[in-house]
Amino acid sequence: MIFFTTSPRVQAQKVDLDRFYFDAGYLILPREHTPADNRTFGVRVVGSPSVASAYPESAMYEKINLSGFQRVENNPAVGITVEFGNVRFEKSETKTRTEEKKDKDGKVTDRITYYSMIVRYSFSGNYKVLGARTDEKSLSRKEKEKAKELQSNRFLQTASQTGPEKSVTTSGYFPTELSFTTVEYKNLADARRYIEQNQQTIRTDLITKYVTDALVRVNEDANRWYGYVPTQTREFLWILDSKSHPEYPIQQEAIKAVKELSKRMTATQPIDQLARDLQPVLDYFQELKTKYPGSDKRNQKMRYSAFYNLMVLNYFLDRPDQAMEEADGLIKNGYDTKDGEKYLGWSEELKKMLAKHQMASRHVQ
Repeated sequence: MIFFTTSPRVQAQKVDLDRFYFDAGYLILPREHTPADNRTFGVRVVGSPSVASAYPESAMYEKINLSGFQRVENNPAVGITVEFGNVRFEKSETKTRTEEKKDKDGKVTDRITYYSMIVRYSFSGNYKVLGARTDEKSLSRKEKEKAKELQSNRFLQTASQTGPEKSVTTSGYFPTELSFTTVEYKNLADARRYIEQNQQTIRTDLITKYVTDALVRVNEDANRWYGYVPTQTREFLWILDSKSHPEYPIQQEAIKAVKELSKRMTATQPIDQLARDLQPVLDYFQELKTKYPGSDKRNQKMRYSAFYNLMVLNYFLDRPDQAMEEADGLIKNGYDTKDGEKYLGWSEELKKMLAKHQMASRHVQ
C-alpha cells in the first residue's frame, strides 16, 4: 500500500501540466446482451469451388470467432453465415506513363514510355449474423410495432416466455471487384509476359486477400453486436511538470505508482485489489481539489488536473457514478470543460451498459 500526504495550502506557483501514460485493460461490451450461460455461436461457410481452391472452407470456418462465446455445432445462441460466390476474370488493360527529360532551356530531349498491366476479377459474397435482439436502437419501426402489439395482446401477457427470437441482426455484402497491377516495364511485351507466367499466382493471391479481408469484417461486425472483446489501451493523466512547484515530487511518485499498479489492469482479472491499492493516489488527488482554492489560473489548473485524474481513474475502475461526479466538478471548475463533458457522456453510457449486461465490472475472470 502506498501513502501520500499533502502539506498545508501554499502560494500559487507556476503550473505546467504534462501527459503521463498508463496501461488500461478492459472488456468492450457489445450492443446486445447474451446471458453468460448461453454464450454459444455457430458458423456456416459456403465457398464456391473457385474460392475454395485457394482458401478452403475449413480454414474460413476456423477464422471466424465470437469473443467470450463457445463454438457449437447445434442450436447456437448466435449464428454466423458466410457465402462466397464464383471468381471470374473480367478483363485486362494496359496503363502507360510517359516521362520526359528536358535540357536547361526546357526543350524535350528524350521521352521514355513505361507500361504496366492491370487485370480485373469479379467477386461476390455476403454474410449474416443471427441472434436475439433487445437493443431498441437496433430494431426497425416494424419490429418495434410488432413487439408493442404482442405485449398488448391479452392472451399473450400470461404466456410463458421462451426467450428472444433469433433474427438477422446485421448483414453485408463484400466488394464485387479486385484488381492487380504489375510494376512498370519499358516495353509492353514484358508486362504481358509477367501476367501470362504468373496468372494463377495472381488469382490465388487476390482470392486469399479477398477472403481474409471479408472475414475480418465479419468478425468485427459480429463482435460489435455480441462479443465480449478484451482490449488493452494507453490512457493518460495530467501530472505537474513544474519542478519548482512543491507538489512536483509527490506527483511524480503518484504517477509512478499508477504506472506500476495499472500493469495489473487487464480484461480477465478482477480489479478489486487494484482499486484498493490505488486508493491512496485517489485520496491525494481528492485533497488537491480544496488545497488550491480561488480564481487564480494556476490554482484552477491544479484543480483541473485533480478532477481530471480522479475522473479517468474512476472511469477505468468501472465506477461510473464517481467518474460522473468528478466530470461535473471539472466542468464547474471552468478550465478545459470539454474533457468533463466527454467523460460525462462516456460514464453515463458505461453505467447503462454495465446494467444492461448485468455486470459490476468490465474486468472479469
